[in-house]
Amino acid sequence: MGKTGTLRFWFGITVALAASAGSAAAEPSTPAPQIFAPGVISGPANDGAPSFTPDGKTLFFTRSGSGAGTILESHLVAGRWTPPQIAPFSGEYNDQHAAVAPDGSYLIFVSTRPVPGVAGRVAHLWRVARTSGGWGVPEHLPAAVNVGPRIFKPSIAADGTVYFLSIGEGHTFGLYRSRCVAGVYQRAEALPFSTAQTADVDPEIAPDQSFLIFSSSGRRGADKNEHLYIVFQRAGVWGPVMPLRYAGDDANGGSNDNEPDLSPDGRTLYFSSDRTLALHFPRTRAQAEADLARIEAWDNGSTNVWTIPLDAWLAR
Repeated sequence: MGKTGTLRFWFGITVALAASAGSAAAEPSTPAPQIFAPGVISGPANDGAPSFTPDGKTLFFTRSGSGAGTILESHLVAGRWTPPQIAPFSGEYNDQHAAVAPDGSYLIFVSTRPVPGVAGRVAHLWRVARTSGGWGVPEHLPAAVNVGPRIFKPSIAADGTVYFLSIGEGHTFGLYRSRCVAGVYQRAEALPFSTAQTADVDPEIAPDQSFLIFSSSGRRGADKNEHLYIVFQRAGVWGPVMPLRYAGDDANGGSNDNEPDLSPDGRTLYFSSDRTLALHFPRTRAQAEADLARIEAWDNGSTNVWTIPLDAWLAR
């Protein structure tokens, strides 16, 4: 999601982000985030954090401009990510936030494609199965999951439970999950630590549901930028929400960090950010040319994909 107090264009639906006070105690810090695949996955457009297949060799991510999003696909070949191509199930409509199931058999994504029996345009979750020939036909998830007109950022647990963001009446933000029991999605329930006041967005669940990472603009008092948080679950009980600390987290030039996604092994975090690298003056001609090349490739203030290790947190 975008900056609190500003308007953001989500699938043609303009929403205002809520703001509120609150913070959590400082916890372990991680190294400074690193840009991911600059010029390929992180490019000059707005690029969202990727979701990987179980072998880590294919990823899906969102590339968007001012009016629409498209889900792209890239493959890891000889240690490099291939130039992204439009995913087979995307392109015809406004699509975002692909989430690959932990077993790789299907993915869930957000789309404003027409919903049978529903008037007007809605942002809902759709599911598409992996087949022997590629990908099947996307299917609209039931009303037990699509509980409102604006559903975003799905994340899938190993048992099929899907977590997501729902934007309700009055532009209120909340994190939800729909448990999957014997292949049937149950009525979505709000996560107990997420309220309209905390303005939480973009959940990412560990496959075993032992922890959840999300973004929020309402938990650091006067600081209304979106920051990343983590909460652990033990024996079905959620613990305290804690901020993910890393170099530049608070002094990040007013950037927003959101759309978290985990690596297949759950130990590396990818996220979207509009942060930029600092320029240093005076500089040589060679340094100026390098800065210009970087700006033309990706470092222009649009969102890009960044990555940090989670070892300091998972070792707790």
